[in-house]
Amino acid sequence: MMGLPNCREVTRLVLEGEERPLRSSEKLAVRAHFLICKACTNFGKQVELMSKASARWRGYSGE
Repeated sequence: MMGLPNCREVTRLVLEGEERPLRSSEKLAVRAHFLICKACTNFGKQVELMSKASARWRGYSGE
């Protein structure tokens, strides 16, 4: 990935970040993109919220 990633690449990285730790360069690219793209910033917040909600739900359901 050269330069700033586009929205599709950032979406992929945000979702991959749920499954594996992102490399430093990937984290930096996502943060840089978030500075210029409100839609991707909102998407990242939504993914984080869903992750936290899912974890809490698993806690309630006994899993």
